[in-house]
Amino acid sequence: MDPSTVLPVESFDLSDGPWVLGRVNSAWRSVTVSSKFLWSTIVILDIPWLVRSGDAPLSITLSVHIKIAHHQRLSDSASRSLFSLLSTQSHRWQSMNLKAHTSIWEDFMQISHSPLHSLHAIVPDDSTLLQIPRICPNVVDLTLRVPKLANYRAFTVSPAHVEMPFLQHLDIKSHHIDFLEAITATRLRSLRFENFSGHSRSCSPLLRFIERSQCSNSLTELDLFWSCDCRDLVAMLSRASSPPYTNSNQRIVPSVLPNLRTLSFLNPEILCDTDVNLILDMVESRIVGQLRHVCLGLVDWDVMRKLKGRLSFLNAFPDVDVELRPALLAGGDYDGGKVVLIWS
Repeated sequence: MDPSTVLPVESFDLSDGPWVLGRVNSAWRSVTVSSKFLWSTIVILDIPWLVRSGDAPLSITLSVHIKIAHHQRLSDSASRSLFSLLSTQSHRWQSMNLKAHTSIWEDFMQISHSPLHSLHAIVPDDSTLLQIPRICPNVVDLTLRVPKLANYRAFTVSPAHVEMPFLQHLDIKSHHIDFLEAITATRLRSLRFENFSGHSRSCSPLLRFIERSQCSNSLTELDLFWSCDCRDLVAMLSRASSPPYTNSNQRIVPSVLPNLRTLSFLNPEILCDTDVNLILDMVESRIVGQLRHVCLGLVDWDVMRKLKGRLSFLNAFPDVDVELRPALLAGGDYDGGKVVLIWS
């Protein structure tokens, strides 16, 4: 029996009807979830909710439609009002998952300082992205995404770098690498950067960031998805603080990221066999150190077949996992999903 035919929806003034009925038993829960009219009245108890939380740190998730290209989004008046209310308690923000349109981000930028430890957000454009360190300098875990179809707005990176002394995990998906030019992060342990502009980029901004932040020793995970000259990447990761080999037992100590344990490099363009072998040479020299997990792509199927023996050799080292991610070409025997081949 449908609970809404027995108990009038109006009897639940605080939108708690679905939650109360759903706890009766599994049969009522099933009917409750499928009874759309029980969910048609929504009341947000803003003030009581914030008051009852006292001075406890707040973990907030706010997801509203973002306008991308010509697609329409919902009116932002209600969401702005809610965010304005939440902003009055910004001194209690601990973690936030925010997917919002431009107007809410304009309000976000009016906050002078936030003690956020964790921020995962989809921002409307790169210029907004670059302003976040100023608002959240003490964040530990930062994940920021700019939609691929977001309108590009010209911006200038401030020559004054924002210090982010507590940042340990940084995950950026953007048109540009300029975000790294805007900050320093001395305790950074994990860096993931996805650049989808399609233009070949130099590793120089990355190297400058590492040297400026003095995080070369702390950074153990590096995940890059961008188009660049592989020789540039290899040159950066092959820098040595000790002289070249004089015998087979001498170990080269890298001066850049000596404690790197995980490396992922995915180039949108297919890597040729020369580039793959060049990178694997660097990987092999680092396996005697800290490097343990490597993923490289995109690689042609024929090149992968040629390198099967070399991958088997590398994966024979204890705790070592080297993967090549193939380009999905027409005619392959696969179901259209992501393919990762590991030979051991």
